[in-house]
Amino acid sequence: MISDDTRIADPLHRVSMSFERDGADLWVYTWLQDGGHLPEHYHPTLDEYWEVLDGTADVKVGGSWRTVTRGDGVIDVPRHVAHELKNTSGHEARLRTRVTPSGRLEEFLTESAWAAREGLYTARGLPRSVRGALWIGEFAHRFRDETVMCSPPPALQRIVLPPLAALARARGGRARAASAARPR
Repeated sequence: MISDDTRIADPLHRVSMSFERDGADLWVYTWLQDGGHLPEHYHPTLDEYWEVLDGTADVKVGGSWRTVTRGDGVIDVPRHVAHELKNTSGHEARLRTRVTPSGRLEEFLTESAWAAREGLYTARGLPRSVRGALWIGEFAHRFRDETVMCSPPPALQRIVLPPLAALARARGGRARAASAARPR
């Protein structure tokens, strides 16, 4: 069992996560609070295999929602397929995801959770300040080969993110603290 002190908390999305490496794969253990939501996104180079360990979660894969419980087994989420997750059950849901290959997903989720704790963006992914806009531009551009958010539309992101990322680099690099990788 994963201890609370190894969890990465994302209060904005009402989720906490812990990670375990297994060769080229990554296991992501997720505790999704009631009302928690992971926004729609896709992975161009990663495949995911989700399963609910406890509770109930609503899963959208390829445009179709379904409610998933422990008895439903593993849900395949192939690369390039948009997906999202939410919990409206009234109770915390616990999930496990195998990511193959692992890529930099742990770094992505850890930094995103840090930025949520810092208040850099809203639950809809919009920046709260100039600092937030620069962070989003640099962050989304840096991870664009592995994780693409579906809002704003990816076509718009391809236009807006490169200049924002360049501006962020010109203003002193990544807009994140050295503590971003530490669990909280």
